[in-house]
Amino acid sequence: LYGFLTSVIGGISTTAGPQVKINWAGVENFENQLFTLFGNVLFAFGLWLVKKRFLHTSWHRLLMVTMIFLQLVDGFFTSLTIFDVVRNPFFYLGEAVLTEIPSAANFVVSTFVIVEMADNGNEGLVYGLLTTSANLGSPFARALGNQVYRFFTPSLSNADNYIEDTPAFRRTVFASFALSYGFAFLSLATLYFLPKQKEQAQEWKQTWGRRPIYGYITISMLTFAFTYGMVVNVLSMIPSTMCLEFAGGDGCN
Repeated sequence: LYGFLTSVIGGISTTAGPQVKINWAGVENFENQLFTLFGNVLFAFGLWLVKKRFLHTSWHRLLMVTMIFLQLVDGFFTSLTIFDVVRNPFFYLGEAVLTEIPSAANFVVSTFVIVEMADNGNEGLVYGLLTTSANLGSPFARALGNQVYRFFTPSLSNADNYIEDTPAFRRTVFASFALSYGFAFLSLATLYFLPKQKEQAQEWKQTWGRRPIYGYITISMLTFAFTYGMVVNVLSMIPSTMCLEFAGGDGCN
């Protein structure tokens, strides 16, 4: 439940991101790939750092600190780009590099949970269920994001608005990012469903009741998320239907 909900709530992000990156920051493919490679190196370093220094740190504390850090860093770089203080591709991509280490910490916690919840003989089943739950949250959140951010005017999806680059539109884009950060902070409420450390994970596994209804609810929830996310995302990619309000468009005439 934690993996799915945090992925859904925290993944409702503004649709202005790609346009800001391309039109205002001026990021080219080569620069993007170069920083991605460097970021992977830092991600590996982050995995090693968590293993050496934070292995026994509370999962709640680790996720809260990294989440807050990620949003603050992203907000700093994005705000300076939106308001034309600094519009440089290397500056903008620096945010992605800085956040790799806390992202690695988040990834490690998710794998720790899988290890603690699995029993002998059902490791593959538990791994598949938990990772599927978390991964299904992303397309579902993207579908919800398309529908939420279509209400921002001028349209966040129209590249012409970024070329005109008016002060009013800059404030609209900034407001959309602020809402994204709000969803990210709201996702911290889902920590209630995550044990604080491996000892509590084992305790919950031994003491919490097991009922078939939990399985039915989980399957129904994941099926709905998969169907809804797939329908909205497919409609948003087809030229003849991307204008539909249900798909996040401005409406078809």
